[in-house]
Amino acid sequence: MLNGGPGIGTKGLIGLIVAMLLWLGPVSNLRAQTVVEEPGNAPGTGEPPRWSSFLPFMKEEAAKRGIQLPLPFGAGVVFIGLANRDITVTDVRIGLNGAPPQSVSRFLNLGSTSDVFNANLKLDAWLLPFLNVYLLGGYVYNESTTRANITIPAPGPLPGSLNFTTKVKTKLDGFVGGGGMTLAGGYGDFFMVTDINYAQTDIGFDNSFRAVIATIRSGWNGRVADLPLQLWLGAGYWETRNTAQGHTDVPGVGRIKFEADQGPKYPWIYDIGGSLEVRKEFHLFSDVGFDLHGGYLVVVGPTYRF
Repeated sequence: MLNGGPGIGTKGLIGLIVAMLLWLGPVSNLRAQTVVEEPGNAPGTGEPPRWSSFLPFMKEEAAKRGIQLPLPFGAGVVFIGLANRDITVTDVRIGLNGAPPQSVSRFLNLGSTSDVFNANLKLDAWLLPFLNVYLLGGYVYNESTTRANITIPAPGPLPGSLNFTTKVKTKLDGFVGGGGMTLAGGYGDFFMVTDINYAQTDIGFDNSFRAVIATIRSGWNGRVADLPLQLWLGAGYWETRNTAQGHTDVPGVGRIKFEADQGPKYPWIYDIGGSLEVRKEFHLFSDVGFDLHGGYLVVVGPTYRF
């Protein structure tokens, strides 16, 4: 059950969106380099073996091609901020005291703008030289401004209708968790990465919200101050449409159940970013994305590889 004041104006509008923010999985550090293999070295690394050297599988094939692989396991923190994201509400349904919810969209036109902060712990592993899998879990905080245009029949025998507009500001937070996989490949100094992930969040509605995000990136491997550097351009499709379901008890009225079908107005986000390998074990990355309609995304974080 959601907490707050009674009435559709508050309950039905509370946090109609949480932009599920799980950005792309780890970008490949695959590099076409000459790897000096000495006796006792872990294949594909040119270094003494570690306890984690059993991954990735097929690393010997990568070593034969002179590809230097990243360390197989990673643990990192991902901080994500999303601002000015437009949300479309396609239908709102209301039910009273157990009655099936009925659409009220002919009286109510809704739209929302959302700002979201998300912090995730990410654990990943390269199972194959071209395949990474990962798990994510963390905290999401959402602030939304919902605009409601309400139309009701004029009272009494007068013809016509009455129209008025109101805004409702809401704050929600909760846990988010999920996982995904990344496919990576490249030629020379250039690479391409595709990623898909799934996540769910619980922010106090009667149901969980879910997201499926598919992305593709293409970029360049280089160096800056003798440190490995990656730069990329990318695009992602955010399938974050959900039906928010909730209820509230109104004194003198009873229990009101509501459902709202909503999703991003502009589901595509286009991004530019980079990753710097400070040490083989320590990477830093940042990414900035835009939906080209005023919404923007900033992602930063460190990763420790082992």
